[in-house]
Order: sequence, then structure tokens, then C-alpha cells
Amino acid sequence: MSSNTAMEEDGGNISESSSSFGDLMDAIRDNGMEEDVVLSSIDKDKAGPSSTFSKDKAFPMEIEEEDDDEDLEDLDDVPFTEAVLNKFCKEASRSFFSEYGLISHQINSYNDFVDNGIQALVDSIGEINVEPGYDPSKKGGGESGWRRARIKFGKVKITKPMFWTGDKAVCGNKELKFLPRHARLQKMTYSARMKVEVEYEVYTMENERSDKFKTGQEQRIVEKILRPKEKTEVLLGSLPVMVRSNLCWMNGAEKGDCDFDHGGYFLIKGAEKVIYVICVYLTTCLFIL
Repeated sequence: MSSNTAMEEDGGNISESSSSFGDLMDAIRDNGMEEDVVLSSIDKDKAGPSSTFSKDKAFPMEIEEEDDDEDLEDLDDVPFTEAVLNKFCKEASRSFFSEYGLISHQINSYNDFVDNGIQALVDSIGEINVEPGYDPSKKGGGESGWRRARIKFGKVKITKPMFWTGDKAVCGNKELKFLPRHARLQKMTYSARMKVEVEYEVYTMENERSDKFKTGQEQRIVEKILRPKEKTEVLLGSLPVMVRSNLCWMNGAEKGDCDFDHGGYFLIKGAEKVIYVICVYLTTCLFIL
């Protein structure tokens, strides 16, 4: 047969040669194969590799974009009223204070001062030149041999609060932890010792004869080192420790002095002291706003 037979499948028109198709179907019936299985395999061969293409596997982000669009649509449905805004502000403030607390800014500021501020302050001093007091007992050799010194500060070291009972039978020479409750009961200042590395050098300024033809002077002043550079640790003093800061023993402790104690204060002679900022206008000055 020379005429073409039209077959409709899935809304499309597929034209096949009736003669070749008929011969193929006769061969299938003679072999006893199922027509549906063969037709499905023929359709897959015609479609090629594009028939196995999965849109979900190739474009997985399309589903997420659809979900985001749905979330945005849900937000659009929420009316922006005063009640909704007040509810949002209350929930945001509660979540913030439940995570960071009411005094986290005080503790964080103190920790930054201990970790960075003190060292930056010491580094800004630089080298110090100590002039002689012209005490005859401290005079070195030579006519102008008054002893002088150069001092330079290095790294600052701050240890956690410790104390010694003074009774060797109780703790020997070992220091014990100084806790906030000890400061309250003994009316002491809850503080830590602060040390600094110091590099110093002692020298004198003496007159020395020189070649006038080379230097233009008969004498010149030269430095004579009496003691070369040495390093040592010097105790600067005691630094008050804020309760619950990084220097405090209560920071990270499983059991504190009080479950409701959030820290952020100092213990000075057993009394609790808090630092707060007050802005006060000077009564003797004129302010033009």
C-alpha cells in the first residue's frame, strides 16, 4: 500500500508507512511477542536520549525558588499593622536578652579592655629615658659620669585572682583561688595582680678626647654601658576584676555563688560597685543648641 496511515498519540500526529509497519507487526505476531512492549521500545528509540531527561534532576533549584515564592506570598498575606509590629519587637527583644543577657555590654567592654586596651596603653608609652638626680652617691666614673637609664615596657600579664592565707600549715606556700564570696565575707577587693616585662639599660655619659682634625673637637661625649640590657618582670599593681568576666573564676563555672547573679560589677572592700555613665551639663558653661 502506498497511502500513509495517520495515528494520533498524546495529542500529536505520527505518520508511518503502512507497508513497512504492517510487515513489522506480522513478524511480531509470528514470533509471539507482545505488541505493547515492542511499541514502547520503538517509541523510546524514536525519542532518543532526550526522553530520559528529568527536569527535576537537571534543575533542582526551580523547586526551591517555588518554595521561596510561596513563603513571600505568605508574608504578603500578613497585614503590617501596629499590633503585628509590637509583637515582632517584643519577640525580638526577648530573644536577644535571653541569649546575651542584660549586662553583656558591660562584660564585653571589660574583656576587651583587659585583652587589648591595657597592652595598647603600655605600648603607647614607648621608651623612657631616666635622667640622673645628680646625687653624689650615685655618681659613676669620670667628670660627667652620672648614671642614666633607658626603660622600655613589654608584654603585660594578668593572672586570675589568687590569695595566700599566710599559714604554711594550712596551704604551705601554695596560693589558693580567690572567689567573689571570699571578698564579700572578708571585705576585700576582688582583684588580680598585673605584671609587665621591663627591659632596662644603665649607662653614663663621659667626655673622651678625640682627634680635632677628624671631629673638629678636642673632646666628645660618649656613652659607656655600665649594665647591659636586661629583662625582668615588675608588679604594676592590682586590677579590680569584674564578676563573670574572663578573669573571674565564676566564668564558665558549673556552680556559682548565686544562680541569679549575672555579674557585671566589682567588689571593692566587700561592697558591690557598678560603673554607669551619666551625661551632665556644666552649669558654668553656655550651651547653644
